[in-house]
Amino acid sequence: MTDSRELRMEYLLEATGENTKSKALDRVAEFYLQIRGDTAAVPNGAFAELME
Repeated sequence: MTDSRELRMEYLLEATGENTKSKALDRVAEFYLQIRGDTAAVPNGAFAELME
């Protein structure tokens, strides 16, 4: 893992409050899907609404 990826992971662990990389990545993935939308799981994301 590169230094920048390792640092990014540390930031994710801190931001999510999780203590494992896999849990932090799961939380971030869920957040991304909810915000982004346009997927089978979440057809209407919140990004456009939040930007207004």
